[in-house]
Amino acid sequence: MLPDSITLTIATLTVFLVFITALKYGVEDNFTRTRLIMTAFFFFIIATLTIAFRQYTMATLPFTAPAFLIGATLGYFVGVRTAQEKLMAEGVAHYMEHFAHVHLEDLQQFNWWALINFYSVMSALVLINLVGLSTVIFRQAESWAIATSTVGAFLLGTVAPYLIHLWSIRTTQATSKTTSEA
Repeated sequence: MLPDSITLTIATLTVFLVFITALKYGVEDNFTRTRLIMTAFFFFIIATLTIAFRQYTMATLPFTAPAFLIGATLGYFVGVRTAQEKLMAEGVAHYMEHFAHVHLEDLQQFNWWALINFYSVMSALVLINLVGLSTVIFRQAESWAIATSTVGAFLLGTVAPYLIHLWSIRTTQATSKTTSEA
């Protein structure tokens, strides 16, 4: 029999998937929709880690707090600055349309923003697999819970400054600039 945390995590995943599907059809603006999806994914990761490892909160805290702070520092100095560089290089309208895309030419030119987007997706996939491995295969061994929570805290730390950056961009201001440019 699977632990109750797996059932709760799958229920949370279902709610997350329904929410992002509703956003896909309910929010026309690509930038706003993607920003909402990324924010929902951030909270989904928090919910998943909390559900899966709540009994290890005190044991993981000495590892997760520094991991989050290190991740936030890297997220700001690498992720946010990279996003700001892309915003300046491409303009607000183009940035809002393509901020979450990984374009082949960006990879070939070794543009930082393509690597940041690729990192975010791959890290989230690794974390989801670690949660499954920790809770199902290793039956919530404390060392695996600590390791997975630390990786999750680091990932959340790297993403948090980028989300703050995304929410600092005014869509009405950018829309008016896009309209006046046409």
